[in-house]
Amino acid sequence: MSGTRGPLPKPHALKVLEGNAGKRSLDLAAGVNPRIEIPSAPRHLGKEAAKEWKRITPLLEDLGLISGLDRAALALYCQAAGRLAELETAFNGKVKKLEADGKDYADAVYEASYSVTPSGYAQQSVIVQLIGKHREQLNRYLMHFGLSPAARGRVQASNYVQPTLPGIEPAAQKPTGFAVFSNPMR
Repeated sequence: MSGTRGPLPKPHALKVLEGNAGKRSLDLAAGVNPRIEIPSAPRHLGKEAAKEWKRITPLLEDLGLISGLDRAALALYCQAAGRLAELETAFNGKVKKLEADGKDYADAVYEASYSVTPSGYAQQSVIVQLIGKHREQLNRYLMHFGLSPAARGRVQASNYVQPTLPGIEPAAQKPTGFAVFSNPMR
């Protein structure tokens, strides 16, 4: 959500329910309400990413926050979550190995996190750098699906139908397909 400033605008239906304080005309047909469905998982997902896909997609479906349009974005999120889990597992394995070699836990974490350069300076290890980058990346993806407490107020669930509010008649549906020729409602 880079490039946006301030809070996201409220959905028009919510403005109507709150009384439309701005008194501006509202287009209640605005917005996209795709059909709520779980897209097929991409084949390129890693083992941990596929686990995350299976864990999160039913939850997103229950909340109305997923559609077939979201396959690529959800794949990015799952890959980032899976890669982060793999990196954390590798880091923890390195720490356990150092502990098995006789280091205490704090020294093992430090040694796994830093290496000493030939000039004598401590430099953050590549795995710790990758963990940090994947954490940032995962946090950005969490915002897209409302998966963090701060992001939940910014996402709108799809109800796959336009809202019906008191005093507002739904628009007549135009026929599609063969019904265009056989329906006198044109």
